[in-house]
Amino acid sequence: EEETPLEPKLIELERGPEGLGFSIVGGHGSPHGDLPIYVKTVFPTGAAARDGRLKRGDQIVAVNGESLVGVAHENAVAMLKRTKGKIILTVLS
Repeated sequence: EEETPLEPKLIELERGPEGLGFSIVGGHGSPHGDLPIYVKTVFPTGAAARDGRLKRGDQIVAVNGESLVGVAHENAVAMLKRTKGKIILTVLS
């Protein structure tokens, strides 16, 4: 029984005044060890909720084509925060 590999999907969000609308957990050197970056919460308002595709537990592997693999949590947060307007997330769910 072979597991089918997860197909990454691209989710394009438009950052509104309320931000991207999700929080992340994990990252290199997190309290739980070196983990991928996962979506922790999708807030009821914000770009992610409006789009509807991003779910709790999704793994974010890249932001605008920049890899998040092996990136520390605070660096991942900074990458998400510094992106204005459109943002393209590469997601495994």
